[in-house]
Amino acid sequence: MTLLTSLYPWSSNAPIDNGGGLPISTNYAISCEENECPPSCEAAFDMVHVSYLVRGGTRVMWQLIPEFSDPLPWTFQLQVGKTGDENADDWTDVGLPVDNSCYSIDSEKRVYSKTQNTHYRVKMTTPVAVYYSQPTAKSGILGVRDWRIAKEIVRKEKLRFRYTSQDGYLLKRRTNGENCTSCLDLQTNEVTDPYCQECWGTGKQCGYYYPMACIWADLSPRTRRMHVDDQARRGTVKDIVVTGRMLMLPLIDEQDVWVSRKTDDRYYIHQIQDVAEIRGVPLVANVELRPAPFTDVIYQIPIPQQDAWLQEHC
Repeated sequence: MTLLTSLYPWSSNAPIDNGGGLPISTNYAISCEENECPPSCEAAFDMVHVSYLVRGGTRVMWQLIPEFSDPLPWTFQLQVGKTGDENADDWTDVGLPVDNSCYSIDSEKRVYSKTQNTHYRVKMTTPVAVYYSQPTAKSGILGVRDWRIAKEIVRKEKLRFRYTSQDGYLLKRRTNGENCTSCLDLQTNEVTDPYCQECWGTGKQCGYYYPMACIWADLSPRTRRMHVDDQARRGTVKDIVVTGRMLMLPLIDEQDVWVSRKTDDRYYIHQIQDVAEIRGVPLVANVELRPAPFTDVIYQIPIPQQDAWLQEHC
């Protein structure tokens, strides 16, 4: 087993078995070209709409693009995940598949904290291929008109990013799953080895999901401050803070890691302030990032897409 597949056993570079010998149409292997991210190939879904209730009974509806013409039957399977990362291994089926339908219902209550991090996607199987919709967050309720407004806001933001921003990768931190068996204290549930390569200092097996490509950040100049930290008892420290403007598609959380594609600088995300949203759905945010020390274990995590880009351009 290679280092890549041992770190990311769910990697899109590994063969995908769909159980029926059908080709799988996804945009898992997206790569960033110079200042532009290519669209997904053979897209089938035009829109996925989530109407959620906190107590359960979430209805997920979808529309296909008008040009879609695969022969019937079409079988749809609703799936749910926590990260919104299409390459993540936490996608699970919700209920039974439905045939030739346009909606499905998730009757289970999935959120018990103050943070909504539930995402849905739809898997469609036809006699020709298997298609996946883009992950859709369970936050806010957008009608067709609102959805088109949000899509236009995101389009203009991406256009601005092409001239003002840096592109990179997002490492989504694991917050659930199996605990690390190497460094987690069984009594206190605290990480005892911040350099552990089983969990990368997170306390969860594998630590982070497969890197997400084409994550743009409009970074401001760095702010430096040297001071004596009495409260945390760190002594004299030099804090470096960078603020940036980022799209909230996918949703970004504190303790995620943003990686610059060209320089490989890695930043922990500390604070997020939504600056553009529509009916409760966050679209754009100002994010506070703090650079990880070059000795941090986060620098030992390989970014497969970055290695491929370096081999091509350097």
